Amino acid sequence: MAAVPFTAFIVACIRAGQKRLADGSQRAAVDAGHYLVVTPGMLLNVENLPASDGPYLSSCVTVSRELLLEQKWSVDADPSTWAVLSPSPVLDQAFAHAELGLQQELPQAVLVHRVRELLEALALSGFRPTLTNEPTVTERVRLLLAAAPEQTWRAEPIAEQLAMSVATLRRKLAAESTSFRAILEEVRLSHALTLIQTTTQPLKRIAEDCGYLSPSGFATRFRLRFGTLPSELRD
Repeated sequence: MAAVPFTAFIVACIRAGQKRLADGSQRAAVDAGHYLVVTPGMLLNVENLPASDGPYLSSCVTVSRELLLEQKWSVDADPSTWAVLSPSPVLDQAFAHAELGLQQELPQAVLVHRVRELLEALALSGFRPTLTNEPTVTERVRLLLAAAPEQTWRAEPIAEQLAMSVATLRRKLAAESTSFRAILEEVRLSHALTLIQTTTQPLKRIAEDCGYLSPSGFATRFRLRFGTLPSELRD
């Protein structure tokens, strides 16, 4: 898949198979048992290779910006936009702890505590994310659109929620090398990618849930964006 957007901070553990990534300047392979950490805003070429005796499998935890900014990262570590980390007892236990809590849908306060444990394990593993204190306008727009990607969105209500005019919104997005229409399509296709990989919903239903009235039009946009058809990825 080409230029897959990572819109949130993610920590993924590869369970079976191998994940290969590239960002134009570096390449890496993540083997089973190892971890991938990616900061928001990254675009990575991604290839998931199945195991010799079964499918590719991974578990993923996303972390809010607020928790990331609270974490005391080591100043001795170089900031990274993404990294591959080897397993260790501390990291393995912290990830398993957070994953189990999410699966069991424990109270929010308990989940926050477990995710903080995971962030501390990442820091002890030598990882330090590249982060800004304030989200960009692009990130703020993306969060609003991601709440309901199936809606027929226009720029006006988004600008109103951000307390700015439509002209100001467009100018700020242009300064960040994007546009309202581009963010909307990225949000919809990213949501579709997640649904294809993590659910068994029919592709027609996924297209509808992502705001596409025509399944064929959805398939075309998906292939242009990721270099593969939804049906090929599902297979």
